[in-house]
Amino acid sequence: MVKGRVVRIVGNEFHVETASANLRCSLTNKVRRSREGANKPAAVGDEVEVEPGEAGEGTFLRTLPRKTKLCRAKGSQGRIEGVLVANAEQVLAVFSARSPDPDFRAVDRALVMGEAGRMKCAIAINKVDLAGPPPEVVAYRAAGYPVFETCAVTGKGLDEVRAWIAGTTTVLMGPSGVGKSSLLNAIDPEWKRKVGALSEKIEEGRHTTTWVEMLPLPGGGWIVDTPGIESFGLWGLEAAHLSEYYPEMRAFEGKCKYRDCRHDSEPGCAVKAEVESGAFSRRRWEGYQVLQRELAAAENAPRR
Repeated sequence: MVKGRVVRIVGNEFHVETASANLRCSLTNKVRRSREGANKPAAVGDEVEVEPGEAGEGTFLRTLPRKTKLCRAKGSQGRIEGVLVANAEQVLAVFSARSPDPDFRAVDRALVMGEAGRMKCAIAINKVDLAGPPPEVVAYRAAGYPVFETCAVTGKGLDEVRAWIAGTTTVLMGPSGVGKSSLLNAIDPEWKRKVGALSEKIEEGRHTTTWVEMLPLPGGGWIVDTPGIESFGLWGLEAAHLSEYYPEMRAFEGKCKYRDCRHDSEPGCAVKAEVESGAFSRRRWEGYQVLQRELAAAENAPRR
């Protein structure tokens, strides 16, 4: 028996990196029967115990306790926990300055997901050769998030990104077409990530990553490549506590008229007053309201 880390999952095959080899591990019949109808017994990033076999094969034994997990809601009603990545330390939310246009709701969702997983978060604005950074980034910087302006073609901002991810396990998240694969290839050409063809009509790169995969960083650490996720439900969060995952809102704790203020339409809300005065980003606040109502609707939905 040896310990290792799951670096990729394809079907029921777990690719596990150990100190001496990369093993393709299958599940024992006992584990397979015990997990029937449930989630997989491990996620990418999990530390596991496996039994090495011959010719690079192995048998999955068990998952070791997790330090962190990046989760999304799965299932038709969003009542199943889906662990996207385990034991990560950071999230880098990527969006493009143009082609496709920035999707700030997706950025907010990724940041909340990372905050809920107790991870450091940052933002990369890619394709800045096509357009300058949008004014909305001011709000993210004000909230305390590092914001990198990057271009895989010119190399702009890549040294800053390399410094931020060095020696860590960092998850790369973002919608399809924002250039995550091109960004990874520019950070380290050895990865040789496949980049999709460019659509002439909408000028968006077709995403080519189809599974979550860990890639070793030069000098230590890992980058976790994820598929382009257009939308995903938030897991394990309550509408009443959503503001805890917005750093700029945490500063207003205890300043509203009501202790249980949700920073929506309540009288005496300090956050709303800041929005009205222009001191707090209206777009961030409106995006927060969308997520809050989504969580409230999920909480009140009848169970089937």
